[in-house]
Amino acid sequence: MKRITLSLATLALVTAMGVGNANAQGRYDRYGYHPPTAAKVDVQQQGRNNGAAVSQYGAANSAGIRQDGVGNTGTISQTGTDNDATIKQFGRSNEASITQTGNGNAACVVQIGKNLSSGVVQEGDNQNRGVVQTKKGTYEIPAKLCGADPGRPGYWQRLGFKGY
Repeated sequence: MKRITLSLATLALVTAMGVGNANAQGRYDRYGYHPPTAAKVDVQQQGRNNGAAVSQYGAANSAGIRQDGVGNTGTISQTGTDNDATIKQFGRSNEASITQTGNGNAACVVQIGKNLSSGVVQEGDNQNRGVVQTKKGTYEIPAKLCGADPGRPGYWQRLGFKGY
């Protein structure tokens, strides 16, 4: 898997803005959702002609984009604090975007297939939404399932159907 690396000058600029490389997603446990405590950005791409963009303004926002395939585009924009966003794309020519304005929001988009397009917009506080798109359709899920790996059968069993 190819991991995007930043030049030293870019890294200094990103660090000064409160962003560093790490995995997106806070964590869930029996007590509820625990957002990340520091601003984080993680972009992983495998394939060719994939594009990713992340814009964050505020403290403790977390963003992650994973793309495996060809010609996928992912965009995350966050304004506020304690927001968490993840895009996972497997396939080709998929487009996904997440826009969060407010505090304490969690969102994800998972796409498996080709020529899929989806966006999540959250305005306000403490929202929790996710979208899964496959050749079988589009499904809304709680964002807590965003951290799971869609390549594993258990992921799809949690959603109530077999495979994609």
